[in-house]
Amino acid sequence: MAQITKAASRRGPDLARLDPVWITFATLLALWVFSLVRIEGYRTVEYNLFTLRVAAFLAIVAAGQTLVVLMGGIDLSVAAVITMTGVVGGHLITQIGEAGGILLTLTLAAIVGVVNGLGVVALRLPPLVMTLASLNIIQGVLLVYNAGKPVSGESPFLNYWALGTLLGVPAPAVLLAILSIICIVLLQRTAFGRAIYAIGNNPRAALLSGIPAGIIQIGTYALCSTFAGITGLLLLGRTGYSSKTAGDPYLLMSIAAVVIGGTSILGGRGKYVGTIGGALLLTVLVNVLTVENIPEAGRMMIQGGLILLLLIAYASSEQ
Repeated sequence: MAQITKAASRRGPDLARLDPVWITFATLLALWVFSLVRIEGYRTVEYNLFTLRVAAFLAIVAAGQTLVVLMGGIDLSVAAVITMTGVVGGHLITQIGEAGGILLTLTLAAIVGVVNGLGVVALRLPPLVMTLASLNIIQGVLLVYNAGKPVSGESPFLNYWALGTLLGVPAPAVLLAILSIICIVLLQRTAFGRAIYAIGNNPRAALLSGIPAGIIQIGTYALCSTFAGITGLLLLGRTGYSSKTAGDPYLLMSIAAVVIGGTSILGGRGKYVGTIGGALLLTVLVNVLTVENIPEAGRMMIQGGLILLLLIAYASSEQ
């Protein structure tokens, strides 16, 4: 028995669990090096800063999605919230000015999250069903609101945060850094963050231990929708208009960034920093596949295959 114990202790370091975050960033590094070697235009600082700018848009949405997934939920309404904030924000900025329009638009986005949370908590609807219903309702309301037509809204403030730079760094990346610090502190240093993990691990046990699970869930969905609203406003600032499909690309991509970043889709396990790596990985992958002229069907299969391989790697590292 002692010999077996000694042998196990000798093998321990070799069988130690590999953090999924390391797998994510190792894959990102390998893909980034491949893009530098394969594509000459990717070797410039300007292009890499452009990639960082684009990834920041996705990472901001995925940040909110991470909070919800860690709690054991999911939010399919983020795409509609992105579109809604662009459309409504464009109208409000034109009518009542930048400050009022932006604040009111983000408040509206947060209200959508509160409604999602109430549906999950009070009505006991599965998060998938509740947020899917919100997605369809918002899309239908927007069709009535502006008849599906693009909405313009000029905002120097949003334009700067979407296209500007701060000390040579793209402004969206700076904003992402600020939001990331908030998320990391929230998850690691506050009772709210510990409650998110507890609910994700075992909702009933969390409730019995005195955690106000309902309030935490509602607040988390509100944060997720607010983050999606920020991305919607950034898209408005980048293009100067918003259409009824502006948020569509971010629905599955935001979930994929979370999963690729090593967060368990069942909740309770994961690190926020992995989501940043997942967003960067997806952005670089899409850029490479686009430059290589891979058809859309091929791009979708490759993205799906990569997600599957990483999930297998994560599962293997936990065994």
